Amino acid sequence: MNYKMIFYVLGKMLKLLSGLLLLPTLCSLVYKESRHITSAFIITIIISFSAYCIINFFTDKDGDSDFYKREGYVIVTLTWIVFSLLGALPFYISGEIPSYIDSLFETVSGFTTTGSTILTDIESIEKSLLLWRSFTHFIGGMGVIVFAVAILPRSPHTIHIAKAEVPGPYFGKVVSSMKQTAIYLYTIYILLTIILFVLLLFGGIGIFDSINIAFSTAGTGGFSVRNAGIAYYNSKYITIVVATFMLIFSMNLSLIYFLIFKKYFKILKSEELRWFFGMISILSIIMFLDIYRSYDTPNHSLLDVFFTVASVVSTTGFTYNDFNIWPVFSKMIILILMIVGGCTGGTAGGIKIPRLIFFIKNAKKSISKALNPRKIIMLKIDGKVIKDTTPLANYLLLFGFVFVIILFLVTFQINDFEDAISLTVTSISNAGPAFNHFGPMSNFSTIPDFTKVILSFSMLLGRLELVPLIVFFSAKTWKKRRKIERSSTN
Repeated sequence: MNYKMIFYVLGKMLKLLSGLLLLPTLCSLVYKESRHITSAFIITIIISFSAYCIINFFTDKDGDSDFYKREGYVIVTLTWIVFSLLGALPFYISGEIPSYIDSLFETVSGFTTTGSTILTDIESIEKSLLLWRSFTHFIGGMGVIVFAVAILPRSPHTIHIAKAEVPGPYFGKVVSSMKQTAIYLYTIYILLTIILFVLLLFGGIGIFDSINIAFSTAGTGGFSVRNAGIAYYNSKYITIVVATFMLIFSMNLSLIYFLIFKKYFKILKSEELRWFFGMISILSIIMFLDIYRSYDTPNHSLLDVFFTVASVVSTTGFTYNDFNIWPVFSKMIILILMIVGGCTGGTAGGIKIPRLIFFIKNAKKSISKALNPRKIIMLKIDGKVIKDTTPLANYLLLFGFVFVIILFLVTFQINDFEDAISLTVTSISNAGPAFNHFGPMSNFSTIPDFTKVILSFSMLLGRLELVPLIVFFSAKTWKKRRKIERSSTN
């Protein structure tokens, strides 16, 4: 284990966190908030920067700079844990969220772009804290490590930490250089967020609301600055703009790069994209018909249903409709959409579309083989033959196993089965709202502390796609590895 490199990168990330905290600090000064609010951010900055200075002082920057998969998993996991622990301090120190467990839950929900909240009155919270809350979505959306790859010195081994953080079964480079790929993707991410911000301004909702919604939508997180969420604005224009961008950020952002550089054939042959929008279109219509047949006087338009589907499949979770009162059939579709999520290379959560494609095609292949054992069937996704299906199959099995464990722990204090199931799904899929007592019009404030800690861990598991956290807490990870073994992984 290359501890020197691990702490060197962690130090850089702490320095980055100190810089990111300057934005809400500036917001606090602009809005002339009380001294204890501004002080909460300043204290957190001092703690983060001091930790960076200590690590930087004791780290030999000229030492071994190599790191591999194991170090990549440890770096990513440590970064996310430290960011969550320190990112919770402004809420706790300011006293706006008196409990540190609640502060940590809110922060983990922010960085993992889950969007579940313990706040009962969002509009009573100071603006700088609301901005930090939304900004955590933006930071966590594309990933802090991907950003670090863009600014850290070029290295052939940075792909190991990028792969460990970027959601999805594979990490596609748009150019040969990992560093350049990170720069391109983050540039697209920022430009799309700016475009969304400008479009929201045209909707007349003000600068503060626009920038917060832009951050939350870009990260597909769902934190709002209004108690009623997006429904507060009562605007079809805002609804359509937000729904559109939730889906854009749920797509593989590499496709935006191909669109900019007129590589249209790569977009047209994207099987993942066709499945994604086909699923959204079909299920929106099915849910609308289900709602229409279930009520004598339906009060939901197709746009209302489409927004909810976009919010759920992108795992943004913006509050718009109370789908908690919808028919059970529609709620089951919502639950499935939460689990599936968006595309690889986007900011949405869930298991991702390629794994759904694999699951369906592999099932079809198994049936065909049972009927005709001699038949040779090649499993393809996006026109590429999947020679080794073991990693995809193992992930789905691991997801199911971890899901059952989380559900088991949640039921220790949550006695209602619908509550327990939906809380587990929404946390591990980073979806946001749950059902029943914790639906889109409710919050998570009444959940016991032990369960909040479990759900926080589940959110981190979901955002990092299980493996990094499992590897981090494995005893084998910390055993000394021989040089010959290390060279074989190169």
